[in-house]
Amino acid sequence: MPAAVTLGMQTSGLDKRTNDYVIQLRKLLALHCKGPYSPEIDEFALILWIGGDLQEFNFEGCDRLRRNRKQRYITADLGVPTYRWRGVSDSALRDFLVETTETGLLCCVRRLEKDKSPVDSARLMGDFATAKQLFLAGDAPKVEPARF
Repeated sequence: MPAAVTLGMQTSGLDKRTNDYVIQLRKLLALHCKGPYSPEIDEFALILWIGGDLQEFNFEGCDRLRRNRKQRYITADLGVPTYRWRGVSDSALRDFLVETTETGLLCCVRRLEKDKSPVDSARLMGDFATAKQLFLAGDAPKVEPARF
């Protein structure tokens, strides 16, 4: 697997408003955030835990941060409570998702620095800034409607 920043999501399944935005951001990260950013890490795996009708995850921002040296990845759980996406404008939702993703990356970088692992944080955050700018401008790759 090529070095990458990936963005996954765990949702309650019925609340689909965030899906297209997360997929757009995921595609931009895949296009613009190509590592390697560290000789010890192949994947920065960020997971959005998006609350909804069936389940609320009751946290916001970066929570569990885990590193697997053998499989060469670092992952962070990022909380998105329901009130952050339900009833807010599309631009506010975009802002929140991209800021939360940025927080996750910064948490991963800080952990690697704490572990004294080499990481090119300037290049990582520069590449992320490109994806962020395109996402906020609405220039994200188009997403086919979700079929459930």
